[in-house]
Amino acid sequence: MKKALFGALLALAATAAHASTARDVESSTVVKGSIVVAKDGTVQTAVVDDAKKYGQPIADMVRRAALQWRFQPVLRDGAPVLAKASMHVRVILKRISAGNYNARIKGATFGDSDPNDTGTLRNAERIQRIAPRYPEAAIRARVQGTVYMALHVDRSGRVTEAVAEQVNLGNTGPDRVLQRYRDVLAKAALTAARQWTYAIPATGKLARQDSWTARVPVNFYLNEFGAPKLDRTWQTYVPGPYTPAPWVDRPDMDAADAIADGAVQTDGAGPTLLSAPDHG
Repeated sequence: MKKALFGALLALAATAAHASTARDVESSTVVKGSIVVAKDGTVQTAVVDDAKKYGQPIADMVRRAALQWRFQPVLRDGAPVLAKASMHVRVILKRISAGNYNARIKGATFGDSDPNDTGTLRNAERIQRIAPRYPEAAIRARVQGTVYMALHVDRSGRVTEAVAEQVNLGNTGPDRVLQRYRDVLAKAALTAARQWTYAIPATGKLARQDSWTARVPVNFYLNEFGAPKLDRTWQTYVPGPYTPAPWVDRPDMDAADAIADGAVQTDGAGPTLLSAPDHG
């Protein structure tokens, strides 16, 4: 009876959004590209991959911001060097009035775009990855969302701790209902993640560490049988509250969800951004 009630509440909310969450609905995308960091930490070049995918104004906004960023100089053998890194930039789009929207950069992450990079955490190819199971309660209620996890990985490559830092839902409704389904999706994602194993960094600055933090997004999407795969470049959702992993010394709320689907982001990989990602 309770499950049916929760499902009915969410179905109702889909057509008439609850006032407390309608204002929180946002759309966003992760813009992918690359940067070249000069020896002094400034950005020499910034490239957005497949700009038409996001819209030229969004691509231009990201490129302009990136050229204003300043990084800690990348060192090799103690000397600053020219360095290229991938970038993933979370862009938020919010409706401010009829036909008018505000776009802003929320956060960015760097590095981890190459699955063959031995200087970061990588999926262990020899081990079959245990996929999260879509919870039946969420399926029945047509609940969709993304769980952004932080995983603590030891030198054996095993996940020793796992938390859901944020859960964004593609549904609106009363806060208590949304929180219940955030917990449901988080539990499913974490149950699988605690059984995962990674290949640990073997080269570079991260190889000497005793443990690492990996950030991984898990998507729960519903697709009709036989229907073509939907374009999810832009997603609309209600963002969940951010809860940093307790073992992370300097949590970065703005970068928690700036991760490409299917990617593994290793804390400390890539150059260190010193300026704000939204304006340099």
